[in-house]
Amino acid sequence: MSLGIVIQARLASTRLPNKIVLPIDGEVCFLEILLDRIKEHFNKIPIILATSTNKENDLLEKYANKFGVEFFRGEEQNVLKRFVDCSEEYDLKTIIRVCSDNPFLDINHLKMLIDQYNGEDYFSFAINGKPSILTHYGFFSEIVSSKSLKKVLNSSINNCFEHVTNCIYSNQEKFNVRFVEKNIENKNIRCTLDTKQDFENLQKIHFEWYRNNRDKSLESLISFIEKNSEIEEKMKNQIETNRK
Repeated sequence: MSLGIVIQARLASTRLPNKIVLPIDGEVCFLEILLDRIKEHFNKIPIILATSTNKENDLLEKYANKFGVEFFRGEEQNVLKRFVDCSEEYDLKTIIRVCSDNPFLDINHLKMLIDQYNGEDYFSFAINGKPSILTHYGFFSEIVSSKSLKKVLNSSINNCFEHVTNCIYSNQEKFNVRFVEKNIENKNIRCTLDTKQDFENLQKIHFEWYRNNRDKSLESLISFIEKNSEIEEKMKNQIETNRK
């Protein structure tokens, strides 16, 4: 099985430009936190930072070089084609898709996903009955076959081009789709990076939990947030404002 991690990243953002490379601790940024964690735990499989050919994304190559991961550039608007082209460039039959907006991606659940993958077209978690990619938690990734991506690309359905996997997991009669069901009782947690308030929330988590905490599990992070009512309330407000 030719499998690799593809981290989707770009610097253009209408809500918070350059959000993944904004400094949070001296020169450290959230993209570095994500790359460092993934490289530490998955250094035996290809790791590719995939962005677009737009000049504004030139800076991202510096981070790929710093952490010794591959760097790929493709389509800006047609993200689906970017992933297909990336899979062909690196001869990947299976892609673990990671979003760079999720710096506190849970490593244990990513390992679980890889260990339990059994050749499906699409495999991920369903959180409280909803595909994890559609939630605001920011803890989970997804696995997709390059074959299924090419099938969707060849169908030329425009609404499939930006979100990459939506036309696969929502068409279970056409694709082999499997979810691992998981419940998270607290619906007020948002650890994805999209807005200035998200950045400030995650920055506080970095300083007060991530930087000095050896236990970086999902459970530990949720517990920290629940003990910090100010952060949780701000997250709740962002969820209401930015519903998926």
